[in-house]
Amino acid sequence: MNFQQVKPKCCDVFIWIGVWRDTIKYWVLSSKEVEKNKCYSKGQHRGNTGEGQLHLKHNNIKDFVKYEAKPNKLLEKIIEAYRRQEL
Repeated sequence: MNFQQVKPKCCDVFIWIGVWRDTIKYWVLSSKEVEKNKCYSKGQHRGNTGEGQLHLKHNNIKDFVKYEAKPNKLLEKIIEAYRRQEL
């Protein structure tokens, strides 16, 4: 899956939801974590600046386990990601 039209400079924290037939996953990342991620492609469209996309694939999804959050822990994970943003 690709999270497209991502603008890290426009927010502090991203919350992404992946829905499959048998599971739902939540990921919480700070904007800096998105922008510096090896799976983030800057310049989604030619001539575009400040916008990109993050590629999540079967061969790299394990790299995002550290950002996963359980639904009842989302607020806590958002606050933690915000604090990481400030570092």
